Amino acid sequence: METLGKHSPRVKELRRRVRDRRPGEVVVDGRRLVADLIRWGVPLRELYLEAGVEPDPEIVTAAGSVWALDSRVLSDISPTRHPQGVLAVVDEPTLKPWSGTSGVALYLDGIQDPGNLGAIVRSAAALGGSAVLLSPQSADPFHPASVRGSAGAVFRLPIERDASLTRAADRIAVGGGEVWASGTSGHPIDVWRPTEPVLLLLGAEGAGISGPALEASQGTVVVPLGREVESLNVAVAAGIVLEHLRSK
Repeated sequence: METLGKHSPRVKELRRRVRDRRPGEVVVDGRRLVADLIRWGVPLRELYLEAGVEPDPEIVTAAGSVWALDSRVLSDISPTRHPQGVLAVVDEPTLKPWSGTSGVALYLDGIQDPGNLGAIVRSAAALGGSAVLLSPQSADPFHPASVRGSAGAVFRLPIERDASLTRAADRIAVGGGEVWASGTSGHPIDVWRPTEPVLLLLGAEGAGISGPALEASQGTVVVPLGREVESLNVAVAAGIVLEHLRSK
């Protein structure tokens, strides 16, 4: 296994690729996450390991190309604050798009924080969501913070970027379903029984859901809050609504 120095052309190029993601590829950081990708059958195009640390044979065997980096170099390149000595480059997943004929999908309207976006995808994958659709103003689902926040769920759940809400709503209508928004006033969640397929609209904290998106919905569902709490983190709200729909 070749050890690369900080002045290596490959290291300089890798630094640029971590900072500005190339179309079609994803940089994944973390021993557990990389091991999960292997378990899910995701090929590792490139693998970078901390020099002097005994590598996991399974991870090394699964990689197309493997290099070692000095710990300081790897820490400097890593997109996270607490790197784990493993960095991989993989292809973006190509999953079958959501048909819109059954299940529950989330439409994220302007969710620009990649960590929040990743957490929402993780909730959707864990709680029976069928897909996550992203408005053109939403964060990159394959940004390192999105990938880490999703615990790799961005590789397991269909994600549609630059999704047209109008076309998504048309898919729902053809399937005889409903479009709803999550908000602070409207139908209490405990009496809410929508007809599937369901498209649930979620907006960023503060900005909320845009006017045109609200107009496309059939109503707003509300999670009642106590102790004068005004709102929930959008990923938490998504999880509560998804669990309600799963158990109804």
